[in-house]
Amino acid sequence: MLLTGVLLALSGAGAVKVGVLLPLSGSGSVSGQAARNGYLLALDEINRAGGVLGKPLDLAFADDGSSPAKAVPEFVKLVTVDKVDFMAGGVSSATSIAISGPAKQYNTFMAWIGAAAVPVEDAFADHKYFFHYHPWSYYNFEAILDYFKYLKRSKGARNIAIAYEDGPFGSAGIDATVAAFKKAGFNVVMSEKFKTGSGNFGPLVSKAKAARPDILYWVGYDTDALPLATEIKQQNLQLGLIYGTPPSWPVGFEKNKLADNIAGLSLWLPSSPQAESRKFVAAYKQKFGNMTEEYFAPLAYVNLKTLAAAINRAGSTDKDKVAAELAKTNTPTPFGPLTFSKSLKTQYQGFKSGNWLHFQFLGDSRVPVYPVKFAQKPMVWNK
Repeated sequence: MLLTGVLLALSGAGAVKVGVLLPLSGSGSVSGQAARNGYLLALDEINRAGGVLGKPLDLAFADDGSSPAKAVPEFVKLVTVDKVDFMAGGVSSATSIAISGPAKQYNTFMAWIGAAAVPVEDAFADHKYFFHYHPWSYYNFEAILDYFKYLKRSKGARNIAIAYEDGPFGSAGIDATVAAFKKAGFNVVMSEKFKTGSGNFGPLVSKAKAARPDILYWVGYDTDALPLATEIKQQNLQLGLIYGTPPSWPVGFEKNKLADNIAGLSLWLPSSPQAESRKFVAAYKQKFGNMTEEYFAPLAYVNLKTLAAAINRAGSTDKDKVAAELAKTNTPTPFGPLTFSKSLKTQYQGFKSGNWLHFQFLGDSRVPVYPVKFAQKPMVWNK
């Protein structure tokens, strides 16, 4: 038994360790749990294929609790106590801003899957080891504006009411959002902030009802979806479309009648036609026995697979060598091809506006409705 223990210890000695910081609890936990599954699936495949630098890859998970105050000590522990070689994860913009100081202090290599707010881009603009996979918020909005222009042409949509959470995710760039809608010929009849997770949408919906919008555009987290939909139903707010942009939706939301015809944005859906998506779906079902619709699962999967491949190509954990190899990434993924190029402020940006799909909750599932070439059903316009 002693000998077995020694051999196991030796087999793990020198193994590459990746720290993964995720919201496994709190307001971002749906995204975080989906991402965790994606990492575990990728880890299985990587280690079955020989691991990294000849040894099984090691992951160290930490829960940031969807809280900046918790994220900082968890990040520091991974870097200084667990001594991870690389950091991955990162869903929330607020927590990512909070850990930007320690990340630069320790010169940490960051392969980040979320955190789309512009203040995050500002915080990491001068960090040479920051790879961002998720589109920045201006790429997200570029895709949304294109869809809304289509609704303007095809449905006569003119008036937009905006509801946004008061943290970095919802508030950053709200003035630019309003200006862009106006420049595109829309009337912004309401722009109202709310506290995410409060569930108090009565006054906001009353104000929207008085403004008579064609589209209610809301920016918040999954915890806001059901309370907002409930209040809209109770006050009988008449809309052409409710459009939300949470990173994830509540588990089982699609089964609730309140979800009917609500639209949103996703980088990926299980019905995505790419060959890599079909392979991911099959592998995910085999490992977990079910299928998620949360795009953070395949995004985390791609994140770890490409990072591991770059380390193997580099032949070491030297950050400059790994960064050079990761920057050369050109690979098919469930979202389409992944390459890195400059964003407005950071050196290494992965997916951009062209990767987004627009869907509606139709018939107990998320159905792509735009771009038209990817639509599986006609969208429902309620006016």
